[in-house]
Amino acid sequence: MSGERRDQAEQEVSIRRRGHELFVEEQAPKGPSRPFAEVLRETPAAPLSGLVKAALWAIAIVAALLFAAALWRLINRPNPKPPRRARPRASAKAPRAAATSVAPPAIALRPSTPTDQEPRG
Repeated sequence: MSGERRDQAEQEVSIRRRGHELFVEEQAPKGPSRPFAEVLRETPAAPLSGLVKAALWAIAIVAALLFAAALWRLINRPNPKPPRRARPRASAKAPRAAATSVAPPAIALRPSTPTDQEPRG
């Protein structure tokens, strides 16, 4: 058993050593490699082309119009309609015959011959 414990201890040491080798990052240099002023001097100033400027202006105008329309709709909201009042139900005291005396709906009858044709016969 003592041999197994020694093997486990050696394995743990080996695992820790390999883990340290694999996962410990190398020290990165602190600070930029070149000063910002030097990088800025080397970067040329390239102005935007006329087509790109026109496209950006067009997008800005569309966005401004959409924003103005949203504000206008927010300010000029239509007044909500008041909720419809429910019809009063027939009271229990009213006679039943009065509630059922409503005439049945009339059924539209089709003419036997269409009106745009001459009668046969």
